[in-house]
Amino acid sequence: MKFIKAYFLQVYHSPRQLLIHALLVISICYLQLESNHETALFQNIVRVSRAETAGKHDTVLIKYLMVSINKMMHDRNDIFKNTEQLSFKARFMQSVDADLMYGAGACGGFSKVFARALKAAGYNTRIGQMKVNGNYGGHILLETYLPSLQKWVVMDPLFLLVFTNPKGQWASFNEVHDNWDYYKKQIYYNYNYNYNYAGIRYTNWSKIPVMGNLIYKAMVLVKGEEAANTISLRPYLLDHYRFWKWVLVLVYGLYVMLSMVLLNKRIIN
Repeated sequence: MKFIKAYFLQVYHSPRQLLIHALLVISICYLQLESNHETALFQNIVRVSRAETAGKHDTVLIKYLMVSINKMMHDRNDIFKNTEQLSFKARFMQSVDADLMYGAGACGGFSKVFARALKAAGYNTRIGQMKVNGNYGGHILLETYLPSLQKWVVMDPLFLLVFTNPKGQWASFNEVHDNWDYYKKQIYYNYNYNYNYAGIRYTNWSKIPVMGNLIYKAMVLVKGEEAANTISLRPYLLDHYRFWKWVLVLVYGLYVMLSMVLLNKRIIN
């Protein structure tokens, strides 16, 4: 207890340390407030959608959410026409609320915003990079896990697409991939038929320098190859404010620990 008191007395009497502590604490609080604001925004979107689809199947709620998100983003894109001047915060954070505000990001932006809304509604999602003309990332879409069907279903929020299989159920990506000639007949929107569901990648492990390949191999050993290939990291990182908040919490914790170690050495010596 005396050591902790001595540490905070040292901080109080050191303008440099006091400034560092203050900046880190204020930054963490600011990021938490921004995260709360963004979360509340999507919770309100979900609340309205639930009210409009009360008592109906969960697929009705999900489709209503997709249509609402699509309309909001198209309306904003019609206003800004991809000429928006982003603030430093929006450029640095690349937060989902900015995608929603400006209707930007094309298929990637639509998928991120829709995934954020589905997360607020309590659904698990996977964001995937479609294989187009032999290359992954030519188009971005997402999958949602439906407890009522006990499976992942594929959705394309940019083109308002949900496919129905011969049983009358929403189809998975693999179902569409295996019978594209059947499912492409369900497309009614202005569509790029190069997006033919040739393949999908959920996480580009090569984008994480050095550690990406190691993490993937570790997951194969622990979870198996199928689980490692189907995990999607992006939905866990959609709340950028929350992500950076925890990064700063870690930095702050390490800084405090290091400062205490150095103080302890000075006391001993």
